[in-house]
Amino acid sequence: MKRLHSALTVAACLGAGMVTVQAQQRAGGPTPRQWWVAKAKPGQYGTNKPHIKLPDVKARHKGQSTWIEVVVNDENYHSEYHQGAPGMKISTVMHPDTREFYTVMEGQMRFTLDGQPEPIVATRGAIINIPKKTAYSAEVIGSGPALWVAANQQNFKSLYPVSEPRPARMPGFTVMKVGLNVTPGAYAGNNKPHFNLFEAEKDPKFSGQNVVQDDHMWAQAIWGYEKNLPPYDPNDKGHFHVGTAEWWIILEGQIRHNIETVGDFTSSEGDIVYAPPSTWHATRFAGPGPSCRLAISTYQFTSLLEQPQ
Repeated sequence: MKRLHSALTVAACLGAGMVTVQAQQRAGGPTPRQWWVAKAKPGQYGTNKPHIKLPDVKARHKGQSTWIEVVVNDENYHSEYHQGAPGMKISTVMHPDTREFYTVMEGQMRFTLDGQPEPIVATRGAIINIPKKTAYSAEVIGSGPALWVAANQQNFKSLYPVSEPRPARMPGFTVMKVGLNVTPGAYAGNNKPHFNLFEAEKDPKFSGQNVVQDDHMWAQAIWGYEKNLPPYDPNDKGHFHVGTAEWWIILEGQIRHNIETVGDFTSSEGDIVYAPPSTWHATRFAGPGPSCRLAISTYQFTSLLEQPQ
């Protein structure tokens, strides 16, 4: 089957889905219809792992002040965990065709983005959203190291200003000077240069929000408490996505997952969790305190119900 051009989210929990449908009807939304969808076998992980625990990542790099580890690498996304020592700098770079975002997990970083009047200081819980054609640089500030996750689309391209040192040679490529006039990408919708979860939590009405959104990149901060959820149902399969994986950065607290072929497990702040395409997964808040997951996929999801046969 050809890959669809929009993500299809098929939900398995009929009761929870009916609440959404009824709310749509009250709000004058579209009338729900039944559809057939071809679900493939659960997707393959490739080099990706269903659960990467932050303590294990740190243990693998014990004694290193600065390090990089790839955590998601599939047909749509390339994402890396980074640690930088105080004073480490990311030289000015621009991605002409793709959006990039940074999620700061520990420490402090200062970002300078073309088109923004002032540098942005990012701390724990911050997401820096960088549109395509926007040159930026960054630096680890403060007395301790910084820890962050950088996410971009697969096969992204990078351009560097000639005012910076010439990039190292890469096998099969020729490094040369080119001319390119670009205007920094615009921010539209919920896209903002800087979002911080812990600042947003101060608003009593906050329950999460989309923080990154375009035609090929979507990230939503989903926040709440387990105490406000119905009892855990081990038979709830959740939903799956046609043609795209979903993965999560745990921003706060704990999240409980039930992923087809993997089973039930709980992740904690700083962990990375990955569900391949066409793979059932149910995800919910866990633990006594607030929890937040940054849910990431290629497209905005269209939620559908799995109807009885």
